[in-house]
Amino acid sequence: MSSLPRPLRAWFCLALAGAGPFGIAARAASPLDATLDAVVKIHVTIQRPDYAQPWQAITPGSVSGSGFVIARRRILTNAHVVSDATFLEIQRHRQARKVPARVAFAGHDCDLAILEVEDEHFLDGIQPLEFSSELPTLGQEVHAVGYPMGGQALSLTRGVVSRIDHNVYEHSGVDVHLVMQTDAAINPGNSGGPVVFGGRVVGVAFQGLMAGQNIGYAIPLPVVRHFLDDIEDGTYHGYPELGLTTFDTRNPALRRALGLTQPDAGSLAIYVDPYGAARGRLAAGDVLLSVDGYPVAPDGTVRLEQGTLNFGELVERRQWGERMTFEIRRTGTVQRVEVPLDNRFDPFQYRHEYDRPPEYVAVGGLVFVPLSRNFLTTLDGKDDTAVQGAFYRASRAKPDGLAADRTQFVLLGARLPHAANAYAQGYMYQFVDEVNGRCVQRLADVAAALEQPTNGFHVVRFDGHPLPLVLDAAAAGRADAEIAIRYGLTRRVCLRGEDAP
Repeated sequence: MSSLPRPLRAWFCLALAGAGPFGIAARAASPLDATLDAVVKIHVTIQRPDYAQPWQAITPGSVSGSGFVIARRRILTNAHVVSDATFLEIQRHRQARKVPARVAFAGHDCDLAILEVEDEHFLDGIQPLEFSSELPTLGQEVHAVGYPMGGQALSLTRGVVSRIDHNVYEHSGVDVHLVMQTDAAINPGNSGGPVVFGGRVVGVAFQGLMAGQNIGYAIPLPVVRHFLDDIEDGTYHGYPELGLTTFDTRNPALRRALGLTQPDAGSLAIYVDPYGAARGRLAAGDVLLSVDGYPVAPDGTVRLEQGTLNFGELVERRQWGERMTFEIRRTGTVQRVEVPLDNRFDPFQYRHEYDRPPEYVAVGGLVFVPLSRNFLTTLDGKDDTAVQGAFYRASRAKPDGLAADRTQFVLLGARLPHAANAYAQGYMYQFVDEVNGRCVQRLADVAAALEQPTNGFHVVRFDGHPLPLVLDAAAAGRADAEIAIRYGLTRRVCLRGEDAP
C-alpha cells in the first residue's frame, strides 16, 4: 500500500473502513442519519412588491432555504424563507427530484411556517423529527443542519449554546421573542433547518449577527410550540400583545416614593398601549408585584427555568384568548387584576408586510399610500422634514396621541410627472388631513372623496402645510389614461378587505 500515491492511499483507507464502494464493513445507520433524511431543501421563486411604485412588483428572483419534516407529514421552516413566494419546490436529501409545495400556515410575527407537499407519497420513508422536552443549558453542544450557501449538499455544523435571551425577530422588524444563541455556523440557506440536541429538535435556525463572529440564532422550543399549538384549530392568531411598558425601580428614592418596602420586587408601569390587552385593566402608575404568581423584580424580570428573563416571556407563553393574573400596587393598596389576552388588531404596529399587495390610490399621477414599515424602507437616504415626520409618526403615533380617530396615516408617496400634477413635488411625503372636504382617517376615505370633486377641483389639505394641493378634476381624469400607458399604472385604486372595490 505504501507504493500508492498519497491521495489514493487516503481514499483506500476510507474504503476499507466502510466509506468506499467496496462494501467492506458497511457502516450501520445512526440516529444522525434519520435526522439528515428528514431535512429538506426548499427552492423558492419570490416576487416582492415595489412599495416605492406600489402598482408594480420587483423582478422575480430565486432563493433557497431549509426545512424539516415533523408530525402529520408537515414541513416546518421559517416564514422568511417562503414569504412572497410565487412557486415552491421541495427536494429531499440525496435525491434530485423536486416536488411542488404550498404554504399551509405562516406566522410572520414569529418567523415560522408550515409547508405541505402536493405529492402525498413524496415524504414516504422519512421519520418525522421529534422535539425535545426541554432546552439545552448554556455550554451544551448542538448541531445545526441545513443547506447553507457554499455548496449544494446538506451541511452539519456544531457549536454550543451561548445565550438564551430575548431579541428582535428581523423578519417582522418589530416582534421580540425568545432566541437561542449558538456559535454553530448559521449562514444564508440554513434558515428553517433544525438545531438538534441529543437527537431531538430544540430550535429552528433563522438569523445571524453580521457584525459579530460565530453568532447565530435559533427560534427555541417555547416559540416553536406556541406556533404549533396556535395552528391546531386551523387558524394562526399570532401572539397576544399586553402593551405594557415598565420602568426600573431600583432607585431607592423612587421606591420610597412608591411605598415599596421590599428591595427586590416591583416594576413601575409607565405606559399602556391603547391597542394592547392591558388597556382598561392596568394603568400607568401601577407597580407590578407578580405575574401569574412569579415575583417581578425591579427591572421587570422574573426567574424562569431558562434563567432571568423579562416578565413579557410569561405573556409569550400564552395563547390569544387566555387570561393572566397580575398582582399590582395601586394607590397604596395591593390588588389582583385579571387580564384577558384579547387585544384587537393594531394598525399602528408597523411590522414588515408580506404575501399581500400594497394599497394605494392614484389620481392625475399622484399616488397616495398608507404609512407602513415597507414604505419607510423606500425613504432610506432621503433627508428632509417630511421624511423625518414619517419616521416620527411610525414610532410615536400612539404615545403622542396622533393616532386618535384614524386607522391609517395617509401620505403622498409618489408623483408620476405630468402636466396635470405640475408643481406638486413640494407636497411629497406630506400627510393628508382632508380631501374635497372629507376628513381622511384611512386610505379608503381618499378613494371615496375623489368621487366628489369640489366645484370641479380636487382639493387636498395636508397636516402642517399652509396651502392645499389643487387639481383640475377633469384634467386629472383625462391624464389618467395617458399616465397609465406611460408608467404602467393599469389600476388606479388598490384597497384591501372591506374597503376593496
